[in-house]
Amino acid sequence: MLDIRAVAYIAPVSEVDFASVTLTARLVNYADEAGFITARFRVYNSTTGTLIHSSEILPVSLPAGQFVDVTALTAFDPPAPLDDTYFAVFDGHASNSLVPDGIGFFLGAFHFDVKPVGMGPAPAAHHATHEESGSDPIDAGDLGTTEMDDTLVLSPDGAGGVEWSAIPTAKGATSEASSATPTPDADLYSQYALTALAEAADFQNPTGTLADGQKLIIRILDDGNPWALTWGAAYADRGAALPATTVAGKIHYIGLLYNNDLGTWDCVAATVEA
Repeated sequence: MLDIRAVAYIAPVSEVDFASVTLTARLVNYADEAGFITARFRVYNSTTGTLIHSSEILPVSLPAGQFVDVTALTAFDPPAPLDDTYFAVFDGHASNSLVPDGIGFFLGAFHFDVKPVGMGPAPAAHHATHEESGSDPIDAGDLGTTEMDDTLVLSPDGAGGVEWSAIPTAKGATSEASSATPTPDADLYSQYALTALAEAADFQNPTGTLADGQKLIIRILDDGNPWALTWGAAYADRGAALPATTVAGKIHYIGLLYNNDLGTWDCVAATVEA
């Protein structure tokens, strides 16, 4: 299914001297299909709520499992008085031939101050955690070189804040014939398969540095005999039940999503060959 999300203002405006501001956001395609994207940035005066500026992005096609940084086509030039407070919002629409009606995505308000050059020190920085219902990214002034690297995005840290983590990207598949303790490596692979299970299997918790919403598919085919399946503590039934045994000679698919808030791999789909 189409799944494109705005994840962060990767070049957020911070409370320093500005003549103009060009907003940039990062989009990640978590799906297995490409999507065509249109979007816009808007800037409002924080005191009056008045829309001050609006800018489209250049429409872009985002391949499956990839990310793209999109920039406002027009920079925000603050009106007089220059010493004022604003907030930016970002929203867009993604579609493709399979999902012609498309989906919407939204990156909420990031508050910032604009000060003309020479007006003295910037005001105190915002908290280095999400605000406004989880939509205020960390200020640019708080970001080091590593954190601005193109391989990192903001993700929930499980404790009400945010942290920089690797972008989940499309990954390959791996398989082995049989294992008593199969252990998927979620860093390297998005699909793990047992092709001829010949013993009871106790699935160990997937390894790796995990990101909220990360996907993992497990495929199981036994050797023609039914075998018991047990699951580590990180696996959880969330809409679908993890199978307790194989059906002899039938292929099983188990679809999992990583739930960063609970630290679990949520089973959202489980099917067996007819």
